[in-house]
Amino acid sequence: MTDFKNQLSFSKKEQFALVILLVFTLILIAFNLVPDFYQQSEVFSPQQLEDVVARHENELSALAKNTQSEDFDITNPDQSAIEQRLNPFTFNPNMLPDSSWRKLGLTENQIRNIKNYESKGGKFYRKEDLRKIYTITDKEYALLEPFIVIPSYGNQRIARATEVKTNTNNQSDFETPKSVNREPKMVELNSADSLQLIQLPMVGPWFSHRIIRYREILGGFVNKEQLLEVFGMDQERVSAFEKYVEVDSGRIRPLAINFVDFKEVVRHPYFSYPFTKAIFNHRDRKGMIKDFDQLKALAPATDTLSPYLVFYIKF
Repeated sequence: MTDFKNQLSFSKKEQFALVILLVFTLILIAFNLVPDFYQQSEVFSPQQLEDVVARHENELSALAKNTQSEDFDITNPDQSAIEQRLNPFTFNPNMLPDSSWRKLGLTENQIRNIKNYESKGGKFYRKEDLRKIYTITDKEYALLEPFIVIPSYGNQRIARATEVKTNTNNQSDFETPKSVNREPKMVELNSADSLQLIQLPMVGPWFSHRIIRYREILGGFVNKEQLLEVFGMDQERVSAFEKYVEVDSGRIRPLAINFVDFKEVVRHPYFSYPFTKAIFNHRDRKGMIKDFDQLKALAPATDTLSPYLVFYIKF
């Protein structure tokens, strides 16, 4: 019995260690039961939480604009990436040299597939034939299509060369016989295709593409002055061709501001991210926007609204 008691007894050091362990355990329990003694929780009201979220969204939006090129549309990154890579110019796809395909911006894999297609006897009789190349996507084809020119030779052999030759005795398929005092034809901005725009003074293939792209995201032009909003355009270039263009404002496509989705509004050039956010907050909390004055009142004080904005909204 004495041996059993001796086994259950603790030395003074062991007793001291148990006391320390017990005290430490009690302290931990006390901290868990009363957390406010050592931790102050920050409580946000619903409005404060929304302000924090909005601030972070604005910071992300500003960061995206600073890190991307000015010509990059963050709301449509796939399309913008293609437009950044491709550099379209007027071309005949038949037997086009590899170097010219590279200048257009096609990848080595795409060029290889085109050359394989030609090596098997394939020819491009119509623009749509370029879509037979499976590595060329629908978006890439849509960007290249306005610049494709395939001459009609009847039963003759399709022309092999498409680039302007340095030998002046050999005229390229795309060289237009010069005429004396030839005036460009009038072009309607909201319906013109790339080939029509290219004929205007100081408007090459790239500016032709930029005008059409801006027209699409804008919803059409109301005034010639809006051409200055096109990326890279300046007054000198506009002055060179503005007398040859006209604007049919009846062709513009206004936004049904109470029914369109967030992405469609924020990608429009006349709506900043904070302005778009304010519009959708109003729609969610107070319902439909009644008129243009109510819409303008939602714009942040830092925004400068375009005088043409009224033409792009319907209620």
